[in-house]
Amino acid sequence: LFEKKQSYSPVEAKRAYGQLDQRVAEKTITPRQAGAYRRHIASRVQVTLKPSYTAQAARRAKTEIVNLTEAGTITMKSAAAYRAHITKRTMAA
Repeated sequence: LFEKKQSYSPVEAKRAYGQLDQRVAEKTITPRQAGAYRRHIASRVQVTLKPSYTAQAARRAKTEIVNLTEAGTITMKSAAAYRAHITKRTMAA
């Protein structure tokens, strides 16, 4: 049905969500099965974090976190943790 992986990058997760939507539209899988796959993917999204950020890089990273949250790729709690990580490691100008 659908290939499960041990971890997903945010881009891979978006692509997988799109494939799930397409398969539901084609009636290859049920919406309930797609929901189970989405939960599997959401629990395994890996976001790469850096040890330090410039102010500009921090703004870009936080914007990307917002986009991932709105797309449903990462949870609200994960997004809050990522934003805190970025804020804590942003170099003061």
